[in-house]
Amino acid sequence: MTVEKVTAFITRERPAGRQILLFQHPQAGVQLPAGTVDVGEGWETAVLREAHEETGLTQLTIHRYLGKIENELAAGEAILNQDSHIFSQPDENSLPFAPLFSRGMTFAVREQRGNFHHTRYTEYDQLPNPSQITLFIDGWLPGERLSWRKTRHYVHLHCHEEMADRWTLPGDRNHRFAPFWANLQPKPTIVQPQTRWLDDVYKVLFL
Repeated sequence: MTVEKVTAFITRERPAGRQILLFQHPQAGVQLPAGTVDVGEGWETAVLREAHEETGLTQLTIHRYLGKIENELAAGEAILNQDSHIFSQPDENSLPFAPLFSRGMTFAVREQRGNFHHTRYTEYDQLPNPSQITLFIDGWLPGERLSWRKTRHYVHLHCHEEMADRWTLPGDRNHRFAPFWANLQPKPTIVQPQTRWLDDVYKVLFL
């Protein structure tokens, strides 16, 4: 099973030039709006939904499709294809760790024992220069809940509503997101691995 992702490159026109919408995540740094395509959902619906959820914008249209990354996972990584807890042992009757992980999250995968894969998840207090680990789980996931292919769709959106240069809204896990408009020139600085996403489409965004 391939888990599909979307990245929204939202732009607006200003007298000084085109701007792109980014958002400041309280832990993960400056990012592009992005997320997971739900089961049975098309990328067109997903990119508009994710853009709205992470920015609050409602007047967005798809300008064009910019391409995709066929498999974004590195060696030793797998992606969750359904919501799941991580188990303390390779047994679904074992103690599950507290967080419920969402479909679309990526894990480091180690050895396999029966149908289970040894997985690790690490979350930091801030990126790109973390000072501490805020969540570390070393456990097990059933093989049927993991996929080894992740496709990412790049989509250019136009914004048709007037917004302030910066605002805030509630995000996931009780975070507050801070969307803001940034000039496309010079190229904005965003977190890894999203720098690759922007590099892939940067020249096309000016057309």
